[in-house]
Amino acid sequence: MDKDDTKSSESEMQTSDYIQTEKIRKPQPSDFAEIMKNLSIDDFKNVGKMACFRGSLLNGIGGGATIGALRYMLKGSILSASNWAVGSFFLISMGSWEYCRRKRRLQHESMLVVVQKLNELKRKKTQEKAAENAEKIDSVTT
Repeated sequence: MDKDDTKSSESEMQTSDYIQTEKIRKPQPSDFAEIMKNLSIDDFKNVGKMACFRGSLLNGIGGGATIGALRYMLKGSILSASNWAVGSFFLISMGSWEYCRRKRRLQHESMLVVVQKLNELKRKKTQEKAAENAEKIDSVTT
């Protein structure tokens, strides 16, 4: 009975600790001011060179224009079509951006695994060569 009580109290403590540590901190005005201080015009000059940015932007433009045009043809309202076009532009751009970044992250992680395996293989081969050289030296000296 004591074991069950301690297990349940431990799990409750872990759950409460988890909930407390996972609370989301609200952004403070000082955070925004700090971000704005660190921004410069040079940050925006090279946006097109960022990985995934160009493709995501083009996907968003194409998708937004298509959905806006379809909405206009179906409903005949320019205001509704423009709202749908802008909304779909943002959704498609962000979705495309996240998909591309995720794919790149997975590729990077798999590349790290391959490099680690190659380094391990190389290390094993050098150890085998060193062992062979030691054996040759031992056989020559004896």
